[in-house]
Amino acid sequence: VPACPNIPLGERVDCFPDAGASQQMKCEERGCCWSPWDESNVPWCFFPTNHGYTVLKANLIRMDSPSLFGGAIKELSLEAEMQTDNRLRFKQIYDPNNKRFEVPHEHISSLNNKPSSPISSTLQITQKPFGLTVRRKENQKVFDTTMAPLVFEDQYLQLSARLPSHNIYGLGEHVHRQYRHDTNWKTWPIFTRDAFPNGLQPAPAVSYRTIGGVLDFYIVFGDTPEQVVQEFLELIGRPVIPPYWSLGFQLSRWNYTNLDIVKETVERNRAVGIPYDVQYTDIDYMENKKDFTYDKVNFTQLPEFADYLHERGQKYILILQDPAIATSKRVGDAPYDSYDRGTVKNAWVTESDGKTPLIGEVWPGETVFPDYTNPNCIDWWVDEYERFYKEVKHDALWI
Repeated sequence: VPACPNIPLGERVDCFPDAGASQQMKCEERGCCWSPWDESNVPWCFFPTNHGYTVLKANLIRMDSPSLFGGAIKELSLEAEMQTDNRLRFKQIYDPNNKRFEVPHEHISSLNNKPSSPISSTLQITQKPFGLTVRRKENQKVFDTTMAPLVFEDQYLQLSARLPSHNIYGLGEHVHRQYRHDTNWKTWPIFTRDAFPNGLQPAPAVSYRTIGGVLDFYIVFGDTPEQVVQEFLELIGRPVIPPYWSLGFQLSRWNYTNLDIVKETVERNRAVGIPYDVQYTDIDYMENKKDFTYDKVNFTQLPEFADYLHERGQKYILILQDPAIATSKRVGDAPYDSYDRGTVKNAWVTESDGKTPLIGEVWPGETVFPDYTNPNCIDWWVDEYERFYKEVKHDALWI
C-alpha cells in the first residue's frame, strides 16, 4: 500500500513517465500515489515514501512494492570513494549478480591521493528507503536523493535528487533557450539522444532516467565555476590544444566534380585576397565513394594537392565521412583491399550470431559497419588510415 503523505507539488517525482498516467488504476498498480492537479506539468501519479530499496551496509535490498515496467532487480550494490578533497564518486549502483553494460573508463583513474577529510563528512546514507545525501562546506546539501525512491529495473533506471538552488546548467548536448535551465517541469535529453530522460522540477530537483547500464556518478566541488571546471579536468584530463591553423577560415563543399575545379576555387579566392587557411575535399574525391580510395580519373593529382596548398601556407583536410565499408569490388573488378582486410580481421558489426556481418546501405551501396568496440577493428582502421596517408598526403582528417 503506497504511503502518500502531503508531498509539495514541486517535489513530486513522476512515477508514470510513459503514456497513460491519467488512469488511476494503472498508477496504483505501480504502488504509486494518485492525486490529480489542475496543472498539466505537475505529475498526477508520483512516488510514495515506501518505494525503493533499504540499505544493508553496502548492499541494497528492494522493498516490497510493485514494479514500474517489470524486471525489478532485487539486490544491488553500492561503492563510493572520496577521490580527492573536491571529488566524490559513488560507483556504483549496480546488480552484483549479473554483468551489465558499463561505459569503459580506461582513461579515468581511481583514488590516487588521500583526501584530508573522511567520506562520511561528505556522503551520508539513509537506510529505509535508501537515499544518498551529499554535503559540502558548511554542511550544505548539494545532492539529496531521499526525496524519491531509486528505481532499478532490467530496462529502466531512475534516480532523483533535490538540488540546492535553481542555478542549473549543462545536462547534456542540446539547444538551450537560455544559459540557465528552467526548472518548471522541464525535460532535457542527454548525449544527443532524441528522448527525455532527464527532468527538472521546481523543488528544485533533477531526475535521471535511462534504459540500461548502471548508475555511476562523479560529483566535483568548487567555490566558482572555474574551480569546478579545474576539478573536472583533473578527472578526465586536459583537452587537446588544436593546431593554430585549424582556427582559421576553411572552405568545404560537396560535388566539386574534379580536382581542376577545386584548384580553380582555390585560385579564385587567392586572387581576391580572402583570408583562407584550409581547403577540403568531400567524399566525391573517392572512387565510387569507397573509404580509403581516391578517384584516379577525376582526382588524378590528389596525392600532390597538399604540396600545392603548402606552397602558399594553406592546409588540406580530407573528409572520411562515413564508417560504412562497401562490399563491392573496385573499378575493373579489382579487389577492395580495405574490405578484404577488415573481413579477415573480423572487424564488422555482426548479427546476433556474432559471425554474420550486418549488411546495410550507405553512400557506396551495400556496406558493412566497423565495430569500434572490437580491438581488431581499431587495429584494422589504424592500419588502413596509415596506408592511405602514405598514398594521399593531407594535414588533418574530417571523420
